[in-house]
Amino acid sequence: MSNQFTVDLCLFDLDGTIVSTTRAVEMTWKKLCAEHDVDPEELFRFSHGTRTGEVFAKFFPDIDNTGNRAAVAFELSIADDLSLISLIPGAQELLLKLDKNTTDSSAVGERKWAIVTSGSPELTLSWFDNVLKEVGRPPVFISGADVAKGKPDPEGYYTGRNLLCQKLGLDASHARTVVFEDAPVGIMAGKAIGAITVGIAGTYDKDLLYSAGADYVVSDLNQVKVIENTKGGPIKLEIVEPLGKI
Repeated sequence: MSNQFTVDLCLFDLDGTIVSTTRAVEMTWKKLCAEHDVDPEELFRFSHGTRTGEVFAKFFPDIDNTGNRAAVAFELSIADDLSLISLIPGAQELLLKLDKNTTDSSAVGERKWAIVTSGSPELTLSWFDNVLKEVGRPPVFISGADVAKGKPDPEGYYTGRNLLCQKLGLDASHARTVVFEDAPVGIMAGKAIGAITVGIAGTYDKDLLYSAGADYVVSDLNQVKVIENTKGGPIKLEIVEPLGKI
């Protein structure tokens, strides 16, 4: 399989794909687990890429999460210490290059990429006010609050793709799409909409991502290069030295 491919749009997960929040998230979950006598390792096998409210329902049924208030408060506490938050290497550079014409560095107009995250809007939008301030929020931003079903259900990616296609004047049923994800459930959701899927092996082992259906797996987004990108045209990407399958 060639390591180059052409798409019309890019859909990105956020936590673990663009923003590295693993240390902060795990510390916050471990604290809550200790308070409620829950095995954190069992929780971690379920939680990543899953909406926080669903984790609360499964592991903390005694916590009142009416209106998702407890889940939102939990997620906001993750950002208490920004020293624990960083960008996935190459993430900011890739997003900025997707906004530029490869021939003369002029703006390509409407953004050809969107965010589809399982996180709450309160937390996930905040990353674009601090660690991603230079990039800025994309017009199409799908959070866990915007869908009835979380990943691996493809609702979020369908929604993101369709809204982005409306902005770009594309036929969603024929739009070539790539999904960038760090969790198996996200890879499965991306495959369900017929997208090329690129796994980022920071949270999960590459073999789990390939088993979930990833077409490529990389260590970080430095391995994703924009080869061609023009206003109104498609995007040609290259995956440099993807991690191999066993």
